[in-house]
Amino acid sequence: MKLPRVSICIPTYCQIDFLRETLRSVKEQDFQDYELIIFDDTPDDSVAQLVASFDFDDRLYYQHNAVSLGSPANWNAAVRHAKGDYIKLLHHDDKFSCPEALGRFVGLLDEHPESDFAFSASSAQNITLSKNYQHCPNQAQVAKIIEVPETLFLSNIIGAPSATIYRNGLTIEYDSQLQWLVDIDFYIRILSINSHLIYTPEVLIDTTTDADHQITERCKNNVAIEMFEYLYVYQKIAPKISGDLNTQSVWFRLFEKYQIYALTDLKQQGIELPPSLEEMLLPFFIAYRQIWLKRTPYRIYTHLPESLKCAIRFLFTR
Repeated sequence: MKLPRVSICIPTYCQIDFLRETLRSVKEQDFQDYELIIFDDTPDDSVAQLVASFDFDDRLYYQHNAVSLGSPANWNAAVRHAKGDYIKLLHHDDKFSCPEALGRFVGLLDEHPESDFAFSASSAQNITLSKNYQHCPNQAQVAKIIEVPETLFLSNIIGAPSATIYRNGLTIEYDSQLQWLVDIDFYIRILSINSHLIYTPEVLIDTTTDADHQITERCKNNVAIEMFEYLYVYQKIAPKISGDLNTQSVWFRLFEKYQIYALTDLKQQGIELPPSLEEMLLPFFIAYRQIWLKRTPYRIYTHLPESLKCAIRFLFTR
């Protein structure tokens, strides 16, 4: 039996309206040498009924999980079942941007046998704001992560997993300890082994952002999840990135967002860290407090009545 060139892996959980569009985009692809693998965490049969309404011939493998695996364990389960040369993860609320997209993804790796990983630019539909924007990094940004993959910790310039394709058999899975940073952790580990990254600025994937059902929406304002995951990933990559001054900005943004100025502030919010992680954070707290103290006079000034501000400006400009 001939094995497929690419395995499209779709982990699902409810959201049949989004999934319908995802499946339609798969059905429309010009490139036909694929298998479609769907692992379903949905507690009812709504996804099963939707999938049954599409005809993918013998390309489809569908599995309803008796016990919900959760994200990203369900991603890994789908990928483990893949038999294709390439893995194309496609989230249930994302879709191919055009009928040629899958073939172009496959071509990225076909034309570059030295590479294990490729990604494309993507468009994003912000559900909350009803706006579209493009995620399209420039060549300088791509060159930087090829040189030092760990700089993805500072900014995820690759984007969503749906915008990626990689070779099967790399024995690298998404870390089930993570939700918020699971994608950048995965990218860093793949590129740390083989940094021959291929990128196309062509938009091949349409993604969805800021939707209430998304795991990331439940993570992004959760201090416990964000602090744990940034520390968890940082301790893996610290030897490669600790000397980059831009690293401070990651921590300073989190400290500012959650009004954290010391380890005691974390504990007051119910966050207990192992001593090794506390020690890792301490230099950032010291640097942040120094900057915070320098900013304090300005913070006070901005809250003064305008008459007092005028008097102060007069005194300092005489």
